[in-house]
Amino acid sequence: MTKIKQKWKKDLDLLSSKQSAKYDDSLEVIGLMRQGMSLNQASKLVGISPSTVKRYVGTTLKLKNKRIIARKNDSLLRKIRIYENGKEEFIQIRGRKNSAIVAQYLGAVGRRIDKNDTTALESFEKITIRDFKGNHHRFETDIKKLIRLFEKREEPEFFKIYRGR
Repeated sequence: MTKIKQKWKKDLDLLSSKQSAKYDDSLEVIGLMRQGMSLNQASKLVGISPSTVKRYVGTTLKLKNKRIIARKNDSLLRKIRIYENGKEEFIQIRGRKNSAIVAQYLGAVGRRIDKNDTTALESFEKITIRDFKGNHHRFETDIKKLIRLFEKREEPEFFKIYRGR
């Protein structure tokens, strides 16, 4: 692989939409492998070849007892949504641990809005997360701003495929 082709490892925005889909599928395979599946089983379930997984996330795979397994932690890039300063932002973060923190935050946002859990966002008030460029991002915890964000979202349109008889 040439250096030009590997630049995407430093910025996922350099991937084409097709490559981005393969990268996301490869991350899904890694997740399934961490739950106990083999590379071949997980690849088959996701619908991607093991060689494609190795091409995109091979640094996360290791050989243990003659079997390919996924490392517990990684430094792979992930493009993920956060809420910051009253806006929805998409940032790229490095590593499984950081993505787990953002996932916990998004879960807390859901609990705060859907279940009115007033304490859900308290633990995220002072947490910052660093993106792949080194910029620090602070999680939005103001419920009024979050509700405004959710109200602005457009609802997906539903199309009737089959006519009732």
